[in-house]
Amino acid sequence: MTNLIEVLKEQASFGFTGKINVLSRDNGQFLGVIYQQEGIIVGAQIKELRGRKALLKMIFDDVESNENFKFIVEPEVLSSEIMTVKITFEEIKLEAQSHFQEYLAAKKLRPQPHLKLVIDPEVIVSKVELTAQEFDVLAVITEWCNVSDIYKYSKLMDFEVTHALVSLRKKRAIKVFQN
Repeated sequence: MTNLIEVLKEQASFGFTGKINVLSRDNGQFLGVIYQQEGIIVGAQIKELRGRKALLKMIFDDVESNENFKFIVEPEVLSSEIMTVKITFEEIKLEAQSHFQEYLAAKKLRPQPHLKLVIDPEVIVSKVELTAQEFDVLAVITEWCNVSDIYKYSKLMDFEVTHALVSLRKKRAIKVFQN
């Protein structure tokens, strides 16, 4: 069976322009799409995720799923509004390889989606050093307190959100509540 990395490599080598539909092998349901222009990846979407984050999620899900996806390649003229990234096959392959182990390790630490998180106000007035990722996660928590929403609305990769949440919890910057 063909995996997503092989499909992307093949289409990049041909200088393909169009979309690659990602479907469930079980029922043919549409799961996501990747757009390429002259072999360069210019867009991706899966559920509400777009761009690089969506592309890496599809690659990681494909690697973990053991051939549960099928791919339909369709040549197509692309509109400018779907072009959200510009990345070569080699760049995304290297990025996926460098982040995959982090992704697997973070899956074990990911909090339950039903939990609610609240920022401890003391962190704002204290001199606790925050990383850029921690700050981004705190910014999302100000609007969305459910763990599932934090992952959904964060611009960070899922494993980055997990690492930031673990670190913020260790720094006592967030409090956890059960529903």
